[in-house]
Amino acid sequence: MVDIGGRKLHIHCTGRGSPTVVLLAGGGAYAIDWALVQPRIAEIARVCSYDRAGLGWSDAGPGEETVERTVADLRSLLSASDERGPFVLAGASIGGIYIRAFQRAVPSDVAALVFANSANRVGLMTKSGGGLLWDLTEDDIRSAFPQPAAAKGARPTQVGQPHDRLPANLQPIRLSFDIWFWERFDPALATGETTLSWRREFLREFEETDGNRQPLGALPVVVVASGPVATDAERSSRTGAGARLDYLSRNSLHIAATGSGHEIHLFQPERVVEGITRVVSAVRTRTALSGR
Repeated sequence: MVDIGGRKLHIHCTGRGSPTVVLLAGGGAYAIDWALVQPRIAEIARVCSYDRAGLGWSDAGPGEETVERTVADLRSLLSASDERGPFVLAGASIGGIYIRAFQRAVPSDVAALVFANSANRVGLMTKSGGGLLWDLTEDDIRSAFPQPAAAKGARPTQVGQPHDRLPANLQPIRLSFDIWFWERFDPALATGETTLSWRREFLREFEETDGNRQPLGALPVVVVASGPVATDAERSSRTGAGARLDYLSRNSLHIAATGSGHEIHLFQPERVVEGITRVVSAVRTRTALSGR
């Protein structure tokens, strides 16, 4: 537990050797969800997983967990933990927009990016019917908040798929986190700040990659996904955001986790380990990743 200025965040670091790898979980997920990946990476490099504010062991922040607050928190946490960059950032699901925002904010602190089935289609039901976040206006999104009481759902009672793949000793801990979060969640207090910040990030990504631009130059980028490399038509479309990730850099590698569920780090952790291992080696040797 590390104090970042009046509140504490949980970070778990293991292994030795640079560059340090930082693992960012998806929405409503925790540091322990990397339990099938982190020990393998610790064999070759320093690796840290952490809980975002209000999740797992970490204290809640001053407001909703926006992209901007997440990036600021992570920068403070790494500094207070005396972890030295530049870092390899690996993001699962919605964690992908956080690692991209971190790189945009402090490019000198990022040696490479790894996306694991990072957010592709994120939608929201609104008073006007709803749709994909980037197709909705800010007013549309605000109209969905506060949320009805039914949004709270039922109290969690068990660890389901794919989290039942975690080590047996971690499953009760994960369930306790879910229950703790459920008990504190009040739909009537939700403002939509988080969702609006996600929308801004997706729009930035579309703007940066329109016209076949590669905004990250030669920065090493690995995309681990359930499907193959996006086609040119998928890349130019806005029906999904994931297709753009293969084209962020001219130095990229796509690893297909064929048949995997959304949480590749739990369904096929060896594919994520492969991606991180490849990018760590490329950073150390200053060589290019070997194509798509």
